[in-house]
Amino acid sequence: MKVLYVVGSCLSKNTSANMSHNGYVQGLLENGCQVDILMAKTSWGQTDRLLPQWHQARYYCYASEALHDRIRKRVGRSVVHAPVVNKDVPTRDASTSSIMRSNLRGYLKKAYYLLFPADPIYPLEKRWLKSASEFRSDMEYDLVVSNSSPAASHKLVDILAHRGHLKYKRWIQIWEDPWYFDLYGRQKKEIFDEEASLLTAADEVYYVSPLTLLYQQRYFKDNAYKMKQIPLPYLSFSSGTEAIREDISFAYLGDYYSHVRNLMPFYLALSQTRFCGYIYGDSDVVLEGTDKIEVSGRVTLDRLASVQEKSSVLVQLCNLRGGQIPGKIYHYSATRKPILFILDGTSEEKEQIEKYFRKFNRYYFCDNNVQSIISAINRINVDIVHGERWYPVTAFSPKNVVTQML
Repeated sequence: MKVLYVVGSCLSKNTSANMSHNGYVQGLLENGCQVDILMAKTSWGQTDRLLPQWHQARYYCYASEALHDRIRKRVGRSVVHAPVVNKDVPTRDASTSSIMRSNLRGYLKKAYYLLFPADPIYPLEKRWLKSASEFRSDMEYDLVVSNSSPAASHKLVDILAHRGHLKYKRWIQIWEDPWYFDLYGRQKKEIFDEEASLLTAADEVYYVSPLTLLYQQRYFKDNAYKMKQIPLPYLSFSSGTEAIREDISFAYLGDYYSHVRNLMPFYLALSQTRFCGYIYGDSDVVLEGTDKIEVSGRVTLDRLASVQEKSSVLVQLCNLRGGQIPGKIYHYSATRKPILFILDGTSEEKEQIEKYFRKFNRYYFCDNNVQSIISAINRINVDIVHGERWYPVTAFSPKNVVTQML
C-alpha cells in the first residue's frame, strides 16, 4: 500500500505531538506500507537525537516559519500566562525585575501584533502552506493520512487535491485535538467554518479520545457518520524495566501550564507522603524543588528516559476541561510500571475517560484532590510491596493502532 503521511511540523523536534506522529509512521511501516512523508523543514521544539529517522520512508520537507512567525511564537509563549503562586506551596520569589520583564514582554507583544498581523486561521503555518503546495506527485496513493496538530496538515491536502498535485483513493484525517471547540474554549467563527470544510473533504476522520469523538459528533453533525476513535500509538524509549521496588518514587513528565492542568494537588499530596518524586516539564507555576521532589523544566528525551527508568510509578494528569487526553498516557502504557491516573474535568468527562481506560486493567484512578491522590498512592505502594506485575498495553502499539485504520 502506497501511503502519504502529511504533517505540518518537523518530526525530529522534541514535542509530544511529534512522538505520536513518529508512532503512526512506525505503524505504517510495520504494516508493510510504502511511506512518503510530507512535512515542515522546521518547527517549534529542539531537535532530539532519540527521535527516529525512517530510512525506509521518503521525506519531502518544505520551508515553514518565516522569521516574524518565529518571533510571534516565541513572544506569544512567553507572556500568555502569568506565574501562579499558591500560598500552600513553597515557591521562588517573583522579583520586581521579573515582573518588569513580563510587563515589557506584554507591551512588545502588543506592538508586534500591530506591525505583523497574524493570519486569522493559520497564523504560524502560512509560509509552509505556500511552499508545500508546490509538492506534486504523479503517483496515485492508496491512502493519504494527514495529522494535526497543526490543522494546516489537513489544509495542505485539500489545496494539493484541488490543484491536481495529489491523487489518492482514500483520505484519513487524524485530529489529536479538536480545533474550534478546543481546550481553551471556542475559537472564532472562521475556525468553525474552516474545520467543517476540512471534515467534509475527508473520507474518514479519527479522534484519539472517545470523549472528543462524542463532542465532535454533536458539533459537526453533518460529518458525524465518518468520525471514529483510535488511540495514539506509543513511541517508547524505555528498555521496559519494571517498577523500582525499593525507594519508591513517582514521576510526572510533561508540561503543566495552569490553564491546561492543575498539578498542585499531586505536588501537595506527594509532599505529605514518605515517597520521592520527579516533576519534569514547562509551566507558568513555579514549584520549588525539595529534598524529596526534584523539579525541572523540559529536558531531552534521553534525559527523560533516564528519569522514567529510575522511577517506580508514572503519573498521568488529565486536563481541566474538554475531552482531550494528554498523549503521555499512551507512551507510559508502553512500560512495565504502574500508572497513577489523576482524573479531572466535568463528571461526564471523568466518567467517560475512566470507562475507556479501565478496560485495560493497567491504571490506578483517582480524583484531582490531595486525599484521593494520597489514597491511590497508598494502593500502588501496597501492590508494589506485594510483587504485583504490570505489562505494556499492546492495543496502543504502533502496528496495532495503524492496523485499525488500514
